[in-house]
Amino acid sequence: MRSDTRGFIQIVALALILLVLVAVGMVTGILAGYLKNAPSVEDVDVEARRSLPTVVYDANGNVLTKLMVENRQWAPLSSIPQHLIDAVIAVEDHRFYEHHGISVRRILGALWYDIRHMSPDQGGSTITAQLARNVFLSHEKSVSRKIWEALYAFQLERRYTKDEILEFYLNWVYFGHGVYGVQAASNLFFGKPIDQLTLGEAALLAGIPKGNELYSPIKNERTRQNALNRRRIVLQRMVDVGYISPEQAAPAADEPLRLASQGGKLAPVGKYVNFMVRDYLLKKYGKDSVYRGGLSVKTTIDLAAQRAAEEAISRLLPTGSTPETRKDDSSLTYPQAALVAIDAQTGQIRALVGGRGEDEYNRALKAERSPGSAIKPFVYTAAMDSGYTTTTVVVDEPVEYPMGTGTTWAPRNFNGKFAGPLRLRQALEQSTNTIAVKLMADLKPDKVISYARKMGITTLVESGTRNDRGLALALGGLTRGVTPIEMVQAYSSLANAGVRVTPYFIMEVRDSSGVLLESNVPTREIVLDERTAYIVADMMRGVIYSPSGTGRRADIGRPAAGKTGTADSNTDAWFVGFTPDMVAAVWIGEDTNREMRYPKIGVIGSGKAAEIWGAFMKKALAGVPARDFTVPEGVLTGVRVCTASGQLASSSCPEAQVISEKFIEGTQPTRVCSVHSHVDSIDSDWQGDPDDATIDQTDAAVPTQRW
Repeated sequence: MRSDTRGFIQIVALALILLVLVAVGMVTGILAGYLKNAPSVEDVDVEARRSLPTVVYDANGNVLTKLMVENRQWAPLSSIPQHLIDAVIAVEDHRFYEHHGISVRRILGALWYDIRHMSPDQGGSTITAQLARNVFLSHEKSVSRKIWEALYAFQLERRYTKDEILEFYLNWVYFGHGVYGVQAASNLFFGKPIDQLTLGEAALLAGIPKGNELYSPIKNERTRQNALNRRRIVLQRMVDVGYISPEQAAPAADEPLRLASQGGKLAPVGKYVNFMVRDYLLKKYGKDSVYRGGLSVKTTIDLAAQRAAEEAISRLLPTGSTPETRKDDSSLTYPQAALVAIDAQTGQIRALVGGRGEDEYNRALKAERSPGSAIKPFVYTAAMDSGYTTTTVVVDEPVEYPMGTGTTWAPRNFNGKFAGPLRLRQALEQSTNTIAVKLMADLKPDKVISYARKMGITTLVESGTRNDRGLALALGGLTRGVTPIEMVQAYSSLANAGVRVTPYFIMEVRDSSGVLLESNVPTREIVLDERTAYIVADMMRGVIYSPSGTGRRADIGRPAAGKTGTADSNTDAWFVGFTPDMVAAVWIGEDTNREMRYPKIGVIGSGKAAEIWGAFMKKALAGVPARDFTVPEGVLTGVRVCTASGQLASSSCPEAQVISEKFIEGTQPTRVCSVHSHVDSIDSDWQGDPDDATIDQTDAAVPTQRW
């Protein structure tokens, strides 16, 4: 060989050696950089990054909502069926139990593919490497990411056992549609837990992570067919690696696809319940625990009652057209409305609607509004405790009261008319304003305020230049107003024999391991004489069932009581009512305190509120046996009274003028009707209950007329 040729070969060889050395040096330098910043065993803490949703349930175990960053339900490896585990390993990494986090064969194959196609698209990742990517890295397709993936995978294998890594992977892998992990995916696609999956369903699930959009069985018909084709591939891989036989694979490949309805979506429920629960949990447990900690929250909400509340408002309350000059948020619906219902015995909130539209302002809890005549039961409760009775007669007539500024105030009735003498039962049924004000003038506002407070109203103003210590209190003329939630609390003392219950909506909270963090029980307090509570509740029954009652639209076909309320200028409309089992309040109004008058609808008032209340209560109490209010000891029933005199009816009294009344023992009339009889005291002519005739033989009698 000529010397010049030999020299050229030596130069080329030297150049190649130098290039190799440079390349090796560069690779070594790059790897040194990666290794310098490589994660340690302590850095690969999967549990610390685990994100589980907080699941909120109703009182009966129905899911109301989930609060989450990622929709995941953790499943221990022991609860995952073997055929699902086998399917995943077969299609994703059949040498999973043999390698140490990375597979050189798969990496070299993937690199060769990438070189040939000039793109880092090929996978080659083991299950461990995929877990590393899902937990610690991005999904960017680059050589750099693959290097980091291998480094993390190596440390994962050092820290955890194979079974632990497999459990993490099966609970971390993304299936599309916002769900992570095999348990959440099984619920989404098939509507059942993973331990009920068939071989065909398990194979279909195992095939989705390769392309959760491409192989989604619920996205559309094309992706559904892709999922079925992918299922066949998974089953064949299971045959190839020896997990199943061809005879097992064939029927599984042809198995009909039985998907959950709409992918197992949650039943719709009021957003205001979700907001209420969310805000409570965030304040008490913090953002990380709520959105990542996997809390289990059992509420007092009854899903059926919640749906009934939403349906009643949406169906019965039309959307009004608002004036062109209105500058309000166009996303809101008018008129606004709120509804809240509690269990009369426990205070547990069964249903809540905080408004209409797109805002989060919960009017059921926060809106302080004028209650109108819905405040009158507080006046009548104070009156019954002060010696008045259902038969006390007060005259409905024009009256004027000095205001202290040289002016006078003349309360008027809603219809602008005056009915003359009325028994207090009639006055409450008809919501007579003048008589409520007369009672207030006699009792004094401070006394009524004290009753309202102990029954549960906390927003009354007793001091300052603007306060509620005036006669207008009798008609709901308040400085601040009342909230629907406090109205149901206050009325609960009438529904519950004088016992006030405090509304609450969280039964218990548990952490992701099932450890009890919080448990709440009813708070009950005796605030009224049970006899007084019963008498006032009985008077309020007539609001619904008397022919002259203002709340006749609230008739629900079972014992119930309530009160309408319409604020001055028709800015607020109420109905608050109860049965022995449930107390509910409906409020309608506008956030701007404008009069509710709409060109296409007309005036919306308390009649509409009563109608919504009635529709809700009928559905909410469906299946609950109807029962009457229990008559407490010390209440006389069936007492025959002559309306002409307010005294005990005699045989001479015309039946048309005789009513059957109820009294707290000791307040019943003791004299026989002086209009139709000459007998002055109880004798054989009394037509009341014979057992009651000997209760009070005194001549004392509560006056039947105050004015």
